[in-house]
Amino acid sequence: MKIIFTILSIAAIYLVSSCSSDDGSSTTGNTQEYFKYTVDGVERIFDNEVEIHIETSSTTNLIKFEFNANGISPNTNDFRRVAGTFSFPDMATFNSSTIYDWGVSDGVTKGFYFSETTSTNLFFISPDFSINPITATITTAIPTNVGDFIEFSFTGSYVDSANATHSISGVCRAERDLDQNL
Repeated sequence: MKIIFTILSIAAIYLVSSCSSDDGSSTTGNTQEYFKYTVDGVERIFDNEVEIHIETSSTTNLIKFEFNANGISPNTNDFRRVAGTFSFPDMATFNSSTIYDWGVSDGVTKGFYFSETTSTNLFFISPDFSINPITATITTAIPTNVGDFIEFSFTGSYVDSANATHSISGVCRAERDLDQNL
């Protein structure tokens, strides 16, 4: 009986230690450019490399500020990646006095959306604002030139695939890179 208890104890310790998740913060100490978000009190930091640029397309009038950020997991050293957009019909409507609702622009309305594609922590929820009332606000002047910084924050709640509701908030600061015209 003592042997069985010892084996079960070792197995339990192994399972607890090997089931570490990718949640939690990691940082390179980069305070100039970062993307951070917190879900139910657990913060995830992407500050290894961050970029944001305007993206236009010849097939639509829609304009996007697309951002990408990556980081390293503190538990597994795995590469993390998050990507998202601010989408809007024209540059005149992109300003810091506007609240951007969760979702992708339909060419008339404005939208904010992001997802995380880290294999151990996928964050991909419906872009439907009525289900996921998340709003974003630009907190700096609009970056009119390459090299200008943009900062924004977001907050709200969302419903996951198991129909559980979670709170979410976050911030981003990134230097505007060269425009990409597709």
